[in-house]
Amino acid sequence: MNNGDKPPELRINRISLGPFERLVLPWMAKRLPGWITPDMLTILGLLAALLVGASYWLTQYSLNWLWMANFGLVLHWWADSLDGTLARVRHIERDRYGFFVDHYSDTITVFLVCFGMGISPIIDFWISLLLIISYNSLAILVYLVSMTRGVFKISFAGMGPTEIRMIIIITNTIIWFSRNPLIKVYHTEMTIFDIVGLTCAIILIAYYLIFGEIERRKLSIVDPPRSAKIRDSE
Repeated sequence: MNNGDKPPELRINRISLGPFERLVLPWMAKRLPGWITPDMLTILGLLAALLVGASYWLTQYSLNWLWMANFGLVLHWWADSLDGTLARVRHIERDRYGFFVDHYSDTITVFLVCFGMGISPIIDFWISLLLIISYNSLAILVYLVSMTRGVFKISFAGMGPTEIRMIIIITNTIIWFSRNPLIKVYHTEMTIFDIVGLTCAIILIAYYLIFGEIERRKLSIVDPPRSAKIRDSE
């Protein structure tokens, strides 16, 4: 959103599954019935996130609900990935509105999914909160870079939202087959999701610190101190 009047001009999305999405998403978007709108897909994505969170909460009664969580994650990928694609395919883009709604709903999604995990038996509540904080911290960095440099980067080291969903789905499946065992780590018993969640949170925080410093250095060159600007003009 350069100067507050338009979304970022450069979009960087180099995720590992990018070639697959660029092939499949437009194909699906072109075949959706006309009555389906991008806003409807956004709402469906939020409902899918609510389904995922509720499914995690219900795992206290049966781990079979992990399969419903997996279904919700796939449904969320489908709706969340297609809303913008559908707008572009139909040439009905609303750049500022779409940018706002997309990331506004992302924040709600992260809360619903991680909070649902936190009140389930599969992950410690504090680790789920750490995931919310670390993910949103990185998201804030993305928004800051998009505002200051006009670059919107949603992938880091080949990882993006799609890959994160895949990791969660794989972890859900492993937990279902292994029946959510407790693993001793440095005299502490942890679940599989505790280990995966804590590892992901540490990686997200590391991304935030490393790429934040990289962007700070880039901006210090693009926007040098006032005295340096005066010397350059002379």
